[in-house]
Amino acid sequence: MIENTSAWTLGTIWTSLKKRWYIVVVITAIGGIAGMTFSLLALPVFQSTATLFVSINQGSTGTDLNQGTTYAQNQMQSYAQLATSSRVLDPVIQDLGLDTDAQELARQVEVVSPTNTVILSVTASAGSPDGAAAVANAIAEQLADAVQEVSPRSAEGAPSITASIVDAAESPRFQVSPNKPRDTLLATAVGFLAGIAAALVYGVLDTRMPNAAALKAAVPLPVLGSISRVPGGKRGVGLLVAQEPLGRASEEFRRVRSALTYAGVSERLQRIMVTSTAEREGKSTFSANFALTLAEARSRVLLIDADFRKPRIADLFGVEGAVGLTSVLLGDASFEQARIERKSTTLDLLPAGTVPPNPSEMLASEAMRQLIDAVTPQYDYVIIDSPPILSVADANLTSPLVDGAVLVVDAGRTRQSQLVHAVTSFETAGGRIAGAVLNKARQRRNADGYYVEASRPTPAHLAKPSRRAARVRV
Repeated sequence: MIENTSAWTLGTIWTSLKKRWYIVVVITAIGGIAGMTFSLLALPVFQSTATLFVSINQGSTGTDLNQGTTYAQNQMQSYAQLATSSRVLDPVIQDLGLDTDAQELARQVEVVSPTNTVILSVTASAGSPDGAAAVANAIAEQLADAVQEVSPRSAEGAPSITASIVDAAESPRFQVSPNKPRDTLLATAVGFLAGIAAALVYGVLDTRMPNAAALKAAVPLPVLGSISRVPGGKRGVGLLVAQEPLGRASEEFRRVRSALTYAGVSERLQRIMVTSTAEREGKSTFSANFALTLAEARSRVLLIDADFRKPRIADLFGVEGAVGLTSVLLGDASFEQARIERKSTTLDLLPAGTVPPNPSEMLASEAMRQLIDAVTPQYDYVIIDSPPILSVADANLTSPLVDGAVLVVDAGRTRQSQLVHAVTSFETAGGRIAGAVLNKARQRRNADGYYVEASRPTPAHLAKPSRRAARVRV
């Protein structure tokens, strides 16, 4: 049974962040730029404060004055509320000619009375320094008048409590908002945290297998090796083993060959299927290069293109593929007539031929079984390039004809869920997967430059194949 498990530790978190550092950098930069842009575009806000002192006008003894002061302190919160009432603000709006109402102006005013004091601080906000000072002073003057009007009267009719301005508001030199350095720094910090969160979330959602360790952890299959991604390479890289026999990729294919040999110690792996989970994972290119690697060791190898949906073997080797597997299965040509020999090598090719209308039925036919049984004694290895497991049922139908399958996994494309599904589907159909190969893997930065990657002239014995005369009819 295949289990899909993952555990997050400090090490894996750090590795995820290092791998996706660019996400953190980009989002941090976006946050900083957004904060600075907001600060530059936002309207400036200035604040100015006027201070009032509330005093008692009655009492001649210390006791009377103390009681009066206590009474005034108890009224300070009421006076603070009075400062933002329409009784005070409407005259201010009229005197200054402001284009607003009392409710809106009240939002731009803050009145504070420190505890156990008779001090009132009126702070006004406006879009200009002079405007802030004018509003604060106007509110303070109107509040002083209102306090006298609402305070209790003495026997002579004089107000018992008065408020006077002790510190008039002045035009401020600096704006209080937006604070460009603060806003930019704060937005950058928020962007940094958001970038870390995004990188970790992406790491959780990204279930691709960038290295052999991740592939081995995803499914309980032997990992036969990794094939490095060719810089700038696209679909259809070509025959790297023939083009660069001393290159890194050629050596990696040789490692896969050796690993597959050890994987088949207990049971002979002669008929090998090469497949993948989905399309465009490089299985056909792998099949071609792997077959060349086996032939390089002077083994007799037959490469069959059984991918009727999208045959590529003929194109990779640059041969005519009109006559091939389809022709043999339909009886239009013998195997000897259809196969193509690579001159001076031990590799033979059997292209797919014309695309049939019923690929699955042909691959599961008795003619296909008889063909495989007939050609197997002639070769050390029969490599069958089969369609992806999850795309069509062809690979599952062909699995009884082979000793094992090699599953090609694209390091930058295959998801863990796809891989688990493909392995389960193939094994449920009775197939056996001998091992997995990580294809298009990213080269490590500290990889040495021992291998010669420069293109080399193609040796004469790797030239274009030629058809061999018919010898055995299948």
